[in-house]
Amino acid sequence: MYDRQTQLLLARYVTIGAFVFCVDVGTFQAFLRAGLILPAATSASFGIAIATHFTLNRFLNFRNFERTIIQQFGTYLVVAGLALLIQNGAVLGGVHLLGLPPLVAKIIGIAINVPLGFFGHRYLTFGRGILGTLRRGATMDSSR
Repeated sequence: MYDRQTQLLLARYVTIGAFVFCVDVGTFQAFLRAGLILPAATSASFGIAIATHFTLNRFLNFRNFERTIIQQFGTYLVVAGLALLIQNGAVLGGVHLLGLPPLVAKIIGIAINVPLGFFGHRYLTFGRGILGTLRRGATMDSSR
């Protein structure tokens, strides 16, 4: 289905993701116990998790240093920002519409974000970036 490089990247991405999952869920539960409201606990734990996720993926997985760390982190924030919207929607919808416990709703949100995040980070964050990808797409369309 996928080439060997994609399989290895995905395996490392999932392994890093499992570690970051523990960071995310652990901080999420700690923030809830500390009295933070649900959206604040979700957002704060997500922020800690993405900082960890970015660093580990940059240096241990994708190892792409063609763009600066600032450029990559800017793109990462865009991809992660979209993931945060999905995450908050899953948590709030799961809790308030489906009556799920917050942790179950959080896990569902994470599961939705895994494939979206992998491809977003592989091709945008640690690839050409958003503008580079758009420029390449425009160039490809004009050559047809």
